[in-house]
Amino acid sequence: MKQLSGLDSAFLNLETPDAPMHVGCVSILDLKRAPTHFGFASVRARLAERLYLLPMLRKRVVTMPLNLIPAFWIDDPEFQLSNHVQRLKLKSPGRDRQLAELVADLISKPLDRNRPLWAFYYVEGLSRKRVACISLIHHACSDGISSAQLLAKLLDLTPDAQTPADPALPHDDDELPHTIDRLLFTAREVWRRQRAFVQVVRDNAGIAWQLTRPFLGALANPPPADGTDAVEAPGRLRPAPRTRFNARIDARRAYACRSLSLLKMRAIKKALHITVNDVLLAICAGALRAYLLEKGELPERPLTAAVPVSVRARVERGAGGNRLTMLSADLPTHLSDPLARAAAVARGTAHLKTSHRAVPARVLMDWMELPAPALLGSAARLYESFVNRDLLHPPFNLVISNVPGPPVPLYLAGAPLLANYPISIPYHGLAFNLTVLSYCKQLDVGLTAHFGTVPDIEHLMDLLEAALDELAVAANVNGVTENPKVQASL
Repeated sequence: MKQLSGLDSAFLNLETPDAPMHVGCVSILDLKRAPTHFGFASVRARLAERLYLLPMLRKRVVTMPLNLIPAFWIDDPEFQLSNHVQRLKLKSPGRDRQLAELVADLISKPLDRNRPLWAFYYVEGLSRKRVACISLIHHACSDGISSAQLLAKLLDLTPDAQTPADPALPHDDDELPHTIDRLLFTAREVWRRQRAFVQVVRDNAGIAWQLTRPFLGALANPPPADGTDAVEAPGRLRPAPRTRFNARIDARRAYACRSLSLLKMRAIKKALHITVNDVLLAICAGALRAYLLEKGELPERPLTAAVPVSVRARVERGAGGNRLTMLSADLPTHLSDPLARAAAVARGTAHLKTSHRAVPARVLMDWMELPAPALLGSAARLYESFVNRDLLHPPFNLVISNVPGPPVPLYLAGAPLLANYPISIPYHGLAFNLTVLSYCKQLDVGLTAHFGTVPDIEHLMDLLEAALDELAVAANVNGVTENPKVQASL
């Protein structure tokens, strides 16, 4: 048995029926170059062979009495692979939009907490001789980095790679702990956490004041309505302008994905002397500006993105769970010139790097160990109500996450991987999430949103691609060879 960390527990307890908290990916495989025996059976067999490399996939949640302390992971004594792996088929003609609609439907439903919190769907019938594998896992089990590491253990560097021999002894499932044992442990742990609270406050009082002072200054000196200070003082703390993305959501989802040229983004990076992440944020700003202008909803002040940053140490790689903190990045949507947007983003991210280094990476994780899970659940319901009545100033408008992926071709049971599109989480007040995963010479982009907020999500993806082209032209980047794998795009 292993207890959830405070941050893992938060993802579990902040989940509501309208806001399932699972992440995942849509892996597109090339049937034209797959082995003749490739199919659902071979993919299922590969999963079964490598379960010993993926211990989190066998673990289920056991909550503690009154939900006063974080739950535990135990090996599921009733684990069956067939409960998690399903075979689906798209109706003819199997267009990409049908697959996106299927993904949106699957991610709208919470995972079953009586089983390990993951699901895998093998989807046949996709056009152009492709197959899709949709994998979902609860955010309590893993963040974006560890999810990519979990998936990597299923994939191979060569089409004929063999599964390494299982060095482990025969699997021995845990037994469900008795109620009296859980009660006694809860009582001891509640007492321990009271003492830990005092220690955390004592250790982090100076840092808390360091973080609070800028917020107090922002309240005392609000920014100009026209957003002119966004360029002069990048990273200054302020509430985000209210947009359509800052609304309460229901369970309906919209999903779109596409591959962008990483070669083109690297060429822009070189021409403008910025980072690839700066290029990504700049084209996001351009796409969101165009989208909100079309709706007649562009605010005068720049939008603000929440940017998850991994604080996972080298020794924690492959360990699962969540090791991340959240930074705030201004998106200069108030600027019409793409080069000016890129320059403003670069200044802002330079400030973010400085401020992030000034604060120990584990502070947030230390504080997340303190609240009782029941309190987090109540806070989630209260937050829903406040968002629904527009009583809160949103700290962010959306989430943008950039997850590094493999730079070399990969294979699943011998079939070449064409693309690996991320799936992420919209939440109340943050109804739109943009996550990217690099793969070979492409950037695989997944847009996940509340359907009522972004019903035309495919158009927003078009605008993202157009913003990349616009910035490339402005940066005088010509003759970049596109990656042929981009044809896998949805």
